[in-house]
Amino acid sequence: MRLPNHLEQRLSNAARRHPPGQIARTVARIGSPSLVALEGLAVAVALRASGRPSFPAAVAAPIAIAGGKALKRIAGRPRPGRKRFGSMGRQSFPSTHVAGPVALLASLACIAPPTPGWRALLAIGSGTAIIVGLERVRAGAHWASDVVAGAALGALVGTVLGCVARTKPAGDRVPEQDRGMSSL
Repeated sequence: MRLPNHLEQRLSNAARRHPPGQIARTVARIGSPSLVALEGLAVAVALRASGRPSFPAAVAAPIAIAGGKALKRIAGRPRPGRKRFGSMGRQSFPSTHVAGPVALLASLACIAPPTPGWRALLAIGSGTAIIVGLERVRAGAHWASDVVAGAALGALVGTVLGCVARTKPAGDRVPEQDRGMSSL
């Protein structure tokens, strides 16, 4: 869903009047598509060590980013302001800087153990994704609706992958709470 052009333009102009600071730019670099893919692999290793499904965390960000890049080619939407004249000036919709982290977070929300450490990681990651989205609009790299669409794409991909992994049968493995009851 796109906002009316005049509203989107006003929002973009207002955001660009307050460019992002160094901290927001650094957070956006940490949330770049290539780094988020590596972060997903690191999280997958930690999930596997805790006995949780790791595949969704490993592939959620790359799938969301690839889907976002395909949509960018189809949409061909110009970026706001002077960014439209750059080499990637017609690749604004959706924001893959937001799609990747949100996909990783959504998959983690489905499969991570409900421990304080994992919940803290999800909270910090969510705050980081919000900062990345705001930075992309304030830097003039995306329209606000591009960021929202990237978040929606990431949430869809991550949730589907996480929910599918969570509902897969555990095979021959007996759940820990049932081990003592299996002989009864």
